Amino acid sequence: MKKTVLSVLLLGISAAAWAQNAVIKGKFEREKGGNVSASQIYLFKTVEGEIVPYSMIPLTRQDHSFQVQVGDSDLNVIRYIGFEDEVYPIYMRKGDTLTIDGGLGEVAYSGTVNNENKVFADWYKIMMPLRKYGYTKEGWLRAHDHYATTLDSIVAPAEKFMSTVNTGNKKFDTYVKMMLPYSFRMDAMLPFTEGIGYEKRDKYPAFLVNLFNTEKYSDPQIWTLPFGYSYIQSHGFVRHYIYNAESGFLEDVIVPEITDPMLRANYVLTLLDRHEYQNMAKFVNKNKQYMVTKEQKKKMAVLEKRANVKEPGGEAIDFAYPDMAGKVHHLKDFRGKVVLVDVWATWCKPCLAEQPALETLEKSFEGKDVVFLSISIDTEKDKWKNMVETKKLSGLHLYSNNQGSMLKDYEIVSVPRFILFDKNGKMVSYDAIRPSDPKLKELIESKI
Repeated sequence: MKKTVLSVLLLGISAAAWAQNAVIKGKFEREKGGNVSASQIYLFKTVEGEIVPYSMIPLTRQDHSFQVQVGDSDLNVIRYIGFEDEVYPIYMRKGDTLTIDGGLGEVAYSGTVNNENKVFADWYKIMMPLRKYGYTKEGWLRAHDHYATTLDSIVAPAEKFMSTVNTGNKKFDTYVKMMLPYSFRMDAMLPFTEGIGYEKRDKYPAFLVNLFNTEKYSDPQIWTLPFGYSYIQSHGFVRHYIYNAESGFLEDVIVPEITDPMLRANYVLTLLDRHEYQNMAKFVNKNKQYMVTKEQKKKMAVLEKRANVKEPGGEAIDFAYPDMAGKVHHLKDFRGKVVLVDVWATWCKPCLAEQPALETLEKSFEGKDVVFLSISIDTEKDKWKNMVETKKLSGLHLYSNNQGSMLKDYEIVSVPRFILFDKNGKMVSYDAIRPSDPKLKELIESKI
């Protein structure tokens, strides 16, 4: 009897706790065969012109449903929920229980639909006919014949809706009135980023032609949007490559067109962070002039070093890691000698396959001014140490624990990775050929 009472009490406490907090539940679906997993969705927040996932929500295998409790930090702010390539805004208050069913360009808000979420619900009802062209295969196939008519029919009701947003939440209303026009433009351009286009420019809807001719990226608030960076990229791509049928590298076309200085600087830095450039050194040298704040200039200075080190003759960026005895070694300690850095891991089969050739290469340079520096990215130190000792691996072995400046400065995203420096600490090969290739020996010999 006591156990029964206790169980009922605990259930009551649990139910009360959920009632006091906000809860989101519903279903999310997507077309089969896509590149994004349909087994989970995420909660996102806006950070520097992009959405960043911060909480993974599993979907049930049976019906793709979910339920999640929202923390205090996610109340009374706009967050986003959905797949990585299809998200929907939500605004939760304490005690709300919102049901959101989304996917394939459509979404329905039900349950406790507060004033803010009603704005989103009503907005997507207007946008739904347009969004199917960008989010479903069937819609994309029909876009050539029906897209322009659909877009034209939505412009007037969309503009009227945006002008009448009034929830009583002044901060929310101000932001959403700014956000929705850009959201509309993103939906209008999406089918073109997926590959559709018209043979003649006079076939393009007036809404898009006006957007192409008037957008100067002069609004700094673009960077507060969850799709700020994507908006600039999409607009530039559709305008220059699809509508104008131009050629060239997108980053070289867009940057000079951004008229707001802060927006331009943020765009340049984000593009560099995402590695969306053809030649980093050239891009940095051309666009470092656009940095505005001290923080931006400092970040660009770091990126400039990383760009230069990629180029033959570029100045090495120092790093330091401990050996098995705990002694720390810097790259700069070996000035006056040619240095071959081998980044590897005990679990990496290609790394281990190169080991015999690396041992042979090292023996061939005994007594010469050549240093072989092996840096492990293992996170299990004992396993690394045991392999080095058991196999009696030659060279100087250092342990990174998959951390440290080298991983970012030299963009270590896979192993094995070999980097060759000359005696003056200048870059010879940022991504050198492997020891099993005789040409590596020839390259080292040319630098002694």
